[in-house]
Amino acid sequence: MSTKDFNEGNKKKNNNKDKNLRKQRMKRLFLILTIVFVVFAAAAAITGYAAVKYYMDDLPPFDPSELEPARTSFLYDKNGDLVTPLMGAENRIVVSLDEMSPHIIDAFIAIEDERFFEHPGFDLRGISRAFWNNLTNQTGTVQGGSTITQQLVKNTFLTPERTIKRKVQELYLSYQLEQIYSKEEILEFYLNHIFFDFNAYGVEAAAQTYFGKSANELTLAEAAMLAGIPNLPGKYSPYRNFEEAKKRQAVVLTRMAEIGKITKAEAEAAKEEEIILAGLPKRSYPHPWFVDHVVLDEAPEILATLPEYEGLTIAEIKSKLYTGGLHIYTTLDQRIQQSIVDIIDNPKKYGKSTREEGKPIQPQAAAIVTDPKTGHVAAIVGGRLYEPEINVFNRATKGHMQAGSVLKPILAYAPAFNEGVAAPGTVLDDAPIVFPGNPPYYPNNYSNTFKGLVTVRYALSVSLNIPAVSVLSEIGVETGKRYAEKMGITSLQDDNGLSMVVGGLTKGVSVWETAQAFSVLANEGIRTDMTTITKIVDSEGNVLYEHVPNKEEVLSPQAAWLTTSVLIDTVRTGTATGIRIGRTVAAKTGTSDLSRDAWVAAYTPQYVTVFWNGQDSWPNKTKRGNFESYLTTGIFMDPILEAVHKGLPKEEFKRPSGLRKVTICRKSGLHPGEFCPEEDIVSDWFTNETIPKGNCEMHVEVEICTESGLRPSEFCPEELRETKVFLNRPEFIKTDRRWAGRVGRQPADAELMPPAEDEVCDKHTSRPGEINNVQAKQVNGNVQLTWSSVKGASGYFIARKGPGEDSFTLLQSEPIKNANYTDPAPPPGDYTYQITAVNAEGVKSNTVTVSVKVEPPAPPPPPDPEPEPEPEPEPEPEPEPEPEPEPDPGKPGENEGPEDPGKPDDSKNPQNGNGKE
Repeated sequence: MSTKDFNEGNKKKNNNKDKNLRKQRMKRLFLILTIVFVVFAAAAAITGYAAVKYYMDDLPPFDPSELEPARTSFLYDKNGDLVTPLMGAENRIVVSLDEMSPHIIDAFIAIEDERFFEHPGFDLRGISRAFWNNLTNQTGTVQGGSTITQQLVKNTFLTPERTIKRKVQELYLSYQLEQIYSKEEILEFYLNHIFFDFNAYGVEAAAQTYFGKSANELTLAEAAMLAGIPNLPGKYSPYRNFEEAKKRQAVVLTRMAEIGKITKAEAEAAKEEEIILAGLPKRSYPHPWFVDHVVLDEAPEILATLPEYEGLTIAEIKSKLYTGGLHIYTTLDQRIQQSIVDIIDNPKKYGKSTREEGKPIQPQAAAIVTDPKTGHVAAIVGGRLYEPEINVFNRATKGHMQAGSVLKPILAYAPAFNEGVAAPGTVLDDAPIVFPGNPPYYPNNYSNTFKGLVTVRYALSVSLNIPAVSVLSEIGVETGKRYAEKMGITSLQDDNGLSMVVGGLTKGVSVWETAQAFSVLANEGIRTDMTTITKIVDSEGNVLYEHVPNKEEVLSPQAAWLTTSVLIDTVRTGTATGIRIGRTVAAKTGTSDLSRDAWVAAYTPQYVTVFWNGQDSWPNKTKRGNFESYLTTGIFMDPILEAVHKGLPKEEFKRPSGLRKVTICRKSGLHPGEFCPEEDIVSDWFTNETIPKGNCEMHVEVEICTESGLRPSEFCPEELRETKVFLNRPEFIKTDRRWAGRVGRQPADAELMPPAEDEVCDKHTSRPGEINNVQAKQVNGNVQLTWSSVKGASGYFIARKGPGEDSFTLLQSEPIKNANYTDPAPPPGDYTYQITAVNAEGVKSNTVTVSVKVEPPAPPPPPDPEPEPEPEPEPEPEPEPEPEPEPDPGKPGENEGPEDPGKPDDSKNPQNGNGKE
C-alpha cells in the first residue's frame, strides 16, 4: 500500500469520525433543545393553565335565563286602554326581530359589528383592526374590538371592569354563547338589552322614548340616530346634545353605506331628514292614587298566591312587577277618576288651607267609587294634591278615621232588620237613657235635644244617636260587630262598647271598608269583594290570574231594601239633603266628635261612593274642627255623584217580595187607634214577622180645664171643660249632670202627655151660692129683674129668650155687679130670663130662670074737645099739650124708683144692671 493510499485512507477515516462527531453533537443539541422546549412548553402550559385557571376561577355561571331581559310591565283601564307602563329601574319593552325596522338592525350591525354573522363570538380581525386604528388614530375616534356577542355577555354576565381577566372571561362566554344560540337569537337579545339613556332599555322603549313610535316604524334617519346612542348615551342622546347626536348619526349612516347596507344617496338623504323628537319623558304617571294601590298593594298580594312567585318576599314581588313584563288589567274608569281628583284638588272647595314645609296640605279628603254588583273599583282618590315624596299616603285605602254616625245602618239598623227585631216603622224612644256598664253610658244627641217617640225611619234619616244605641243594645254588640265584619268592616277588633255605633271607635275605619259595607246594601244584601284588578297576563300572553268575584249573602234582600228605603229619606228630608242630582240616591252621613271628620256614604244601583273630609292629625286635642257632613253633601258629594253618574240611565232600587206596607201610628208603631191624630198616621214597609199587632193605646182622650190645662175640678165651668187627645207616652228621666249639656232636658213630645190623675185644676176652687128671690115684672114698658145678692159672687150674667127664639142670648159681655137688671122696652111677648152668678175664679152658680109677659103699652088718652068759637072776636086756639117723653133706652129704669121703698134707690148707681161700669 502506498503512502498516498495510506494517507487517503486515514483522511477518509478522519472524515467519517468528524461526521459522526457532528451527528452526535447535533443529536445532543437537538436533545438539549427538545428538553428545553419541553421544559419551556411545560412551563408555558403550566403557566397558561395557571393563568386560565386564575381567570376562570370566578367565572360567573353560564345561566341562559340571565339573557331574558327585565321587561316593563303595563297597566290598563277597565276598557283595556293603556294607562301607563310600570317603569322601574329599567324601562324595557321586549320585541322580536320581526317587530323591529330592518334599518335598526342594519344600523347596529354596521356601527357595532359588521362581521357579526361571520365570527364565532369574537373577531380576531376586528380586534387587530381596532388595535391598529386606535394605535395610529387614523379615524380620529376610538374603536372597540368587542363584538355584539361580547357586548351582550359583558352586559349580562360580567361586571363593567376593564381587565385582562374580565376580557378572557368575556371571550370564553361569548364563544360558549355562540354554541348555544343562533345569531338571530343573540342579536335579538342584544337589541332588547342595550341602554339608550332616560331609563330606556332596548330598541322598542328607545323608539317610544325618543320618537313616540314603535321600533318597526322607525325611518332610516331615526334608526341611525338610535344606533349611535349606546356607545356614549350621556353624550349622544339627542335630548342631552342634539348636535353630537346628529354627528354620531352621520357616522352610522356613512358606515352603513360603506358596508353596502344602504346607498350613499340614501345616507345623504337620511342625514338631511328632519328629526322630530317626542319630548322629554316624564317620570310621573297618570292617576297615581289608583296606580299606586294596584302596584304597591293589591297586585303583590295576588302574585304572592301564584305558584310562579312562590317563595318570593313581597319586596321581591314588587320588584318583579316592574321587570316581569306583566300586563295588568284593572277596573279603573279614567273619566271618573280624573273628575273626582279635579273636585277634591279644587282649592275653592275648602275654607282656609294650611301647609307646613315638606308636609301635605290641610285639610285633606279621600274618596272611593265602586260597582256594588261586580266589586270593580272605578276610582280611588287617596288625598288632596298628590305629591311624590310628600303626599303619597293613600287615606282611602290605608287611613283609619273616626266614623261619626256613618256606620249606624251597618252596625245597628240593617242587622236589626235582618234579625226581625225592627222595621222602618218600629218606634223607638229618643229620650234620656242610661245604659249600665263600668262606667255607665249616658248617650246624647248631636243637637243636645231629644225628639221623644220616633220611628226608625225618622231616627236614621236625621241621624239620632240614642235610638241607634238602643237598637245596637237590643241586638247585642257582638251581633252588630259580626254583621259589620261580614259586610266588610275589618277594623273593629278592639271595639266592644255601644258607643261604636255613634263613632266611638278605637282605631277608626277606612274609606275602602266603608265602601265595601255599603255595597252590600246597594247589591240587595250580597257582598261582592271589591277589587282593582281583573286579570294579569305575562309577557308571553299567558293568563296568570283572572279575578273571580267572591259573593256572599250577608243580608236578606228585604233587610237590604228596607235599609236603603230609609237612607233614601236621608237624602230627601234628612241629613243629606245637599245631594240633588236628579235621580234616586241613598246616603248616610257622619260627623265625628268635635266636627273633626265628615263622611258621606252614598249609593245608587250603579255605584257606591264614599267620601271623607278632615285633617291628618290634631295636635291640639281639644280644638274643634269645622267638618260638617251636612255641608259636605253639597260642597263635595253632589258634584262627585254627578260626575260618577254622568251619561248613565236612571235606575231605581227594586223592592223584593215579602214586604207589606202597613198603616201605623208613628208614636206607638201599632195600628192607628180611635184617637190617633191624622198627622201621626203614616204608612211604612214591614216584613211579615215584624208587622205590628194591636192598636195604638197611647193616644187617649182626657177632659181638661182649658184655663189651667189640668184635669177639671168640680168647680170648673162647663165652657172651660174640653176633651182633648193626648199622648200617653212612657215615663222618662230628665237629664242631670251625668249628661253633657243643659240639666233638666226632656223629650219634645213630653208636652203632649195628659195631666196626671192628681193634676187637678187649681184655678177653680169654689162655686157661688144659689140665687133666690128672683122676680121679673114690666115697669113702664121695661122688664125689671131683681134677686137676692149671692154669697161669693162677684157678678151676674143675664140671658134672655124672647118670642120665636129657640135659645138664650147673653145680654152683656161682662157680668153686672148688682142684684138687679132692667131690660129696656122689649117688644110685647113672653120672655124668659136666666140669671147666673159667677165668682172671681170664673166659676158659675146654678142658673135660675124667670119668665114675664110684656104687654103692649096703653094708648094715650084723647085730647079735650075744643070750645065753640065766638063769632066775634074769634078766640086764639088752645095749644096742644106736649106728649110725655119716651124713656132713654140707653138708661133703663133711669126715671124709676126702687122696687122696695125700704131699700136705697140704685137706679142712679153706676153699678146697676145696664152692664157698664
